Amino acid sequence: MKPIDLLRQGAPGLAHRIEAAGGAGSRRVAAAVAQAAISRTGLSHPVIDQALEQLRQSPAPDAELQARVQAVAEQLDDEYFALKEPLEEREDAGKTDPEVLLAFSRARAASAVAAALGDDAMEAAASAAYEAFSGIDDSEYLTRAVETALAT
Repeated sequence: MKPIDLLRQGAPGLAHRIEAAGGAGSRRVAAAVAQAAISRTGLSHPVIDQALEQLRQSPAPDAELQARVQAVAEQLDDEYFALKEPLEEREDAGKTDPEVLLAFSRARAASAVAAALGDDAMEAAASAAYEAFSGIDDSEYLTRAVETALAT
């Protein structure tokens, strides 16, 4: 299933805004949801900061920078799994542990930034929004970020 289809199920209003944005708007949407996810999680990393600056200046595809951001996202995923694994035996499997939740959110936020740097504008917007939504689970916050980006 494509990210836009998953968004239609979990965050239909956000999916609608992405679909209505069009090509040029999709690039702004991708940058906005990536920035929103990073802001919400408090993630700070030099490569992420460089990518966000690139997205602000020129939200065009950048395969080399995308690969570097993806490497950071994978490192953050590894950290998340390392925190979660010892808690697997708990009834909630560690899913309510604040440290585990934050690690998951930061990994998804980094993945949102990587997705925002993708080749296809619509796919970049949908994938970045899906990753951001998965990480912060606040479609209203992301929808406001999209609306703000499209209004400017």
